[in-house]
Amino acid sequence: MEIDIIFALRKIKMKNIKLMSFVAILGLGSIIATSCGDVEEVTPKPTIEFIGGSEYVSSDISLAGGSNFTVGLNISHTLKLQKLEITVSYDGEPEVLDPNCTLCDTLLGDNDLRVDFKGTTRAAKGTEAWNFTATDKDGNSTTKTITITNLGSGGSALIEFTQDNNGDPFRVWNFAGARQGAYQLGVGNLSSSEPNKYKDIQDSVSSTEIGNKEWPARWTSRNGTMFKKSTSYNWSSVNNSSELEAAWNALGTAESVVEVTDGDVYIVNIKNAGTYALVEITDVKDTGASDNNDYVQFRYKK
Repeated sequence: MEIDIIFALRKIKMKNIKLMSFVAILGLGSIIATSCGDVEEVTPKPTIEFIGGSEYVSSDISLAGGSNFTVGLNISHTLKLQKLEITVSYDGEPEVLDPNCTLCDTLLGDNDLRVDFKGTTRAAKGTEAWNFTATDKDGNSTTKTITITNLGSGGSALIEFTQDNNGDPFRVWNFAGARQGAYQLGVGNLSSSEPNKYKDIQDSVSSTEIGNKEWPARWTSRNGTMFKKSTSYNWSSVNNSSELEAAWNALGTAESVVEVTDGDVYIVNIKNAGTYALVEITDVKDTGASDNNDYVQFRYKK
């Protein structure tokens, strides 16, 4: 009798366990169903990428008043693009449609769009937030913004120096050779025996590199001059002293030693005293020999 009671109790317990397991499974299914029901579909939107390089403004920047600039856009989408709007907000005021936006009133109809927008900063000092908005056929849109700090108009025109009095291009030679391996901006080439205080730029080859015939095309100075490499400013975009100072302030960390390549653009702070020059590298010649006739060729504005 006691045995029958024990077996009966065990059967009841087993039924309860099975019932509880079934209820638990139903509850889990309810949770999964509820969770799946709450997942929202992500609506695809256009993708906007700014094109980099010295010809384009691709990030926040400082420019003088009346400066021309170009913003390159690559726009893509899984759906058809409907329109592109370009607006500008001056000093935090409401946005206004840019009158130079030739595509703003055009129905697009393609999935991809490549645009070079050419703008001009206004004369007044302040901030300019340029907004680029791409919208698809369903009204979904993406906006990207570039903020320009306008330093105002003014500044004296820069003087271009492209060749010496003999009509030859400017060159800083391998300092280990017989040719002049230093330069004073606005004056001319210097030899190793001349005072360091004049040497804004000097070739920086080491004795080890000379022995190994490894000329690095590396510049330094002997009077405190500092260099900032530019990817945002080029020869044609900097034309007066305000633009030149703006370029220096907008760029990153100043360096006392730089390795240069053909096409590089540097803003130079002469003697680190707040007088600036724009230097563009126009050729780098490595002879690969022990003649030490290697050189960096350049032009500049100041």
